[in-house]
Amino acid sequence: MFEAWHLWIIAGIFFWILEIFTSGFLSGILGTACFIVIPFAYANVSFVIQLLVFTVATALMSLWVRPIVTKLLYPQKNENSTNVDALIGMSGIVVEPIDNVAGRGRVKIGGEIWRAVTKNDDTIDIGQKVIVLSVEGCKVIVTQKNKEEA
Repeated sequence: MFEAWHLWIIAGIFFWILEIFTSGFLSGILGTACFIVIPFAYANVSFVIQLLVFTVATALMSLWVRPIVTKLLYPQKNENSTNVDALIGMSGIVVEPIDNVAGRGRVKIGGEIWRAVTKNDDTIDIGQKVIVLSVEGCKVIVTQKNKEEA
């Protein structure tokens, strides 16, 4: 009825179908290892040797192939800044004079008004251009844009 190599084919196909619904390429490794064992099973090698070949193939692919595939298929580095991180480096315009000592100052950045302070306690007048250095809580730390940059 069924020979061993038939079962390895069925197992390999099962693991590759399972890979469609999972991530991480683990099922793909197991499926490929099953396919590697098929010639050994077809040659009627003992089942212990077949399991040994399956184990070695799985281990080797886990060590060398999986890191390459996961790096290519699932990149983890996000190059796009989002939320408040996207504000850093943006320029804005002062809509309320910035004075750290008096505790006041607001800037307009991308259509939104933010509470602003300067890094080195400079005062900046209305209408001046500023650059966002960082964000702390609900306020932005800014510096005045040089006239050459404006």
